[in-house]
Amino acid sequence: MARPARVTPEDIERAAVDLVRAGGLTALTARAVADHLGVSTQPVYSSWGSMDALRTRVDQRVTEFIQNYLAQPESGAPPLLSLGLRTVRLATEEPHLFDLAAAWMRHQLAGPPPPPIIAALRADPRLAGVSVERLSQVNALMWIFTQGLAAMVRDGNSIWTLDAARLHLTTAGEAIIAHVASLPDP
Repeated sequence: MARPARVTPEDIERAAVDLVRAGGLTALTARAVADHLGVSTQPVYSSWGSMDALRTRVDQRVTEFIQNYLAQPESGAPPLLSLGLRTVRLATEEPHLFDLAAAWMRHQLAGPPPPPIIAALRADPRLAGVSVERLSQVNALMWIFTQGLAAMVRDGNSIWTLDAARLHLTTAGEAIIAHVASLPDP
């Protein structure tokens, strides 16, 4: 690769994001970014001051990418099913970002779901009036199921296609929603 005339902070940021997408967070080192750009590590440090600063920015960019990716509607799917299908797609198309999203969501399960997930849950008329506590139950159960399904689809097993995921997510979602919607609010 020809050495660029000048490496900008944006070039370094893009290279860092590319490395994380290709190899996860452990792939993000100053040497890897420099090698990716065909330069020494000096521009990485002079542009960003530290790897911590670059990691913070990469975390922001990756989080934005994941949120935007998951928010895209899946053709013909209601919001909650769309979110599940997008999660499965993320696992197959961006496996390292899926790992990061899964780790982030594990930490989020202790509290109420984020606003986009509450909106997706409330789009189902059976859940429109239930408490946030009940929505948290639905979210946790669907997350557990979706993560397992996504992990199986991610492995490339030919029986686990996106169409199969749609069927399984729909079946599990219907059972979970029917059960939770039938419970009295605490």
